[in-house]
Amino acid sequence: MITRRQTVIDGLLTIVFGCTAPCICASRETHKIGCVLNSADANGYLEGVNAQTFSSGTEPIPRSGNRNFDIALAHTLANISQTFEVLPGFAYYDDYDGHNAFATPEAKLNHTDGTVLFGQGLLQNLLSGEDHPAISVSAVCAHEFGHILQFKHNLINIVNQGQATVKRSELQADYLAGYYAGVKKTQRQDFNAAVFATTQHSFGDNMKGSPGHHGTPEERAAAIVAGFKLSYNDRKNLSDALVISTAYVRGI
Repeated sequence: MITRRQTVIDGLLTIVFGCTAPCICASRETHKIGCVLNSADANGYLEGVNAQTFSSGTEPIPRSGNRNFDIALAHTLANISQTFEVLPGFAYYDDYDGHNAFATPEAKLNHTDGTVLFGQGLLQNLLSGEDHPAISVSAVCAHEFGHILQFKHNLINIVNQGQATVKRSELQADYLAGYYAGVKKTQRQDFNAAVFATTQHSFGDNMKGSPGHHGTPEERAAAIVAGFKLSYNDRKNLSDALVISTAYVRGI
């Protein structure tokens, strides 16, 4: 009997695809905060989405127009799933209302840990970058999978308790993304993990009074570096990372 854990280790990746043509979802909510969607807000993004399961990570994701990138991304997402011990669905969506990526606890497919939604516009924007664009995409994916890990352990409510913004939960997702970058660097020494820090630095904001404040550019890059050191230098396991990352963001 194949267990769920064995399935993840074997590289199972559940990919959720949207429409072939742009899907304009009129029922999208407009009060979303940060890059986390609750189940109600996610409905407008998940309408009309079909599911496909990847059993090896070698099947290409037919979206970017670059077969080599598509195959590499399938492997990357399977690797993040294994590292974080989660199995979310993954969906490209039409981010016509602003380039973005989201995570939601709403599971489009049975037996998955929620869903990650990655904007097609954001994808093309990242792929047009000059500094290791594929790694930049991986950084955003690892951040969103970090939110899935938070859902699984109810960490968002814990770290954001009493806070006026979502900064702590967003920085914890950055920390976990940095943790994954350290794992990846351990697996492959030529992996340019620094791109994770520069990517998240570029998404930082200084709107400290906004409920959707994710952290300043400096705070986001620092969280990546802290998570990286925890896995690459200190060789801590995932359970340790959850505890230490929670303490880290509570101290901010």
